[in-house]
Amino acid sequence: MNTSERGPDLGGLAAFMDRGDREDAVFFVGRDHEIGAVERLCTRAFDLARSGKAARGATCLFQGAPGAGKTALLLELQYRWLGAPAMDDAPARSGSGAVLPVVVHWSDLGSEEIVVRAILRAVDTGLDEAYRQARSSDAHAPAGVAGWFRAGKRSGQTTSPPALTFVELVEAVTSFHGGGWPGPVCLMVDEIQATEQGRASVLGRLHEGVPGLPIVPVLAGLGSSEDRLSSLNIGLSRLSSRSVHHIGALTHAEAREAVDRMLAAYRIDRHGENTDWPEILATWSEAWPQHLHNAMRALAEGLIEAGGRLSDVDARRVTQIEADLRGESYRARVSPEMDSARKLVAQVMAALPAAGLRRGQVLGEIERAADPAEPEWRLLDGMSPGAFLEQLIHRGALQQVQDDLFRCPIPSFRDYLIERGNRSS
Repeated sequence: MNTSERGPDLGGLAAFMDRGDREDAVFFVGRDHEIGAVERLCTRAFDLARSGKAARGATCLFQGAPGAGKTALLLELQYRWLGAPAMDDAPARSGSGAVLPVVVHWSDLGSEEIVVRAILRAVDTGLDEAYRQARSSDAHAPAGVAGWFRAGKRSGQTTSPPALTFVELVEAVTSFHGGGWPGPVCLMVDEIQATEQGRASVLGRLHEGVPGLPIVPVLAGLGSSEDRLSSLNIGLSRLSSRSVHHIGALTHAEAREAVDRMLAAYRIDRHGENTDWPEILATWSEAWPQHLHNAMRALAEGLIEAGGRLSDVDARRVTQIEADLRGESYRARVSPEMDSARKLVAQVMAALPAAGLRRGQVLGEIERAADPAEPEWRLLDGMSPGAFLEQLIHRGALQQVQDDLFRCPIPSFRDYLIERGNRSS
């Protein structure tokens, strides 16, 4: 049966409308350059590991403002490699099976054993179970793999073994997983900017490289993540320019493609279409992933109200829903520090040219405009201009686009902050 004969999928539209704007991108588009860079790193790491060499400097960082789609990019990589569906009711992807994705929380990066065990589970659940048995108090752990974990290279070790290391991970996989590693491992860590001092030693170890270990750490975080990693003193102070990817807006064509895919997925009949919704939504959203997703949710609600008939969608209604969703997202981005100094924020954003400013220039604007004697112009007690700049970066008002250059990634957010600061209290 032709899909158009089945009628519009109103239930699917309703489920899509109910999705928040912090989840994975159901209709993922673009990011080919970033995905290609990760896959090339994984191939290189695997080739080096098979020859017993270390994949040095394989770390990859995606950084950008909130709503740029960093988390969605990590999820998309997992979907592609595992063959998982992007939606519960969508068919599974074919899955390349070429890379093993392993996801860990940033707080786990201080424990080599936690990361090793996560990798063990991805490679072979039997290996992790064997290690668990060897670590247990049961003195009768089975022989074979568990026995190797219990004694192995440790002279005289007859009780539960100490924590696993990456070196032992290599030995375990190559010894007991026939043929060695089934593929490279992509270790994914989101919100990397939150990593605490003293809890990121694993990243330094992996960036340095372990002979025979085909692991590529792929990190995602806010626009200041590179600076944060550099400050941790774990050997990540000099990521190459090709290792850091600044995630921002999609292209206009990619935004249009996402809307086209949405309409096709929910079986919307576009015959006699009198409004170019892909063009409208791409323009409204400025091709910013979070705003595009919300604009598509607004159109989904309009379609539900019109019974799935695209020609009957109330454009004014969709416009209002989109504006409400965007307003919610912008209000959520304004931190207490920005709210208390709203006029200062407006002044800094108004002084920001389209070409952007260097860090020192932004700091200079903050220092010149800040007035401790004036409400809404003053920094909170104890807050330095540098800390205030970090707030603007973390909340997406500013994004480092190259070297030391900062711009506002979303022009409409800049306009919102200026208007908000100039509004009468």
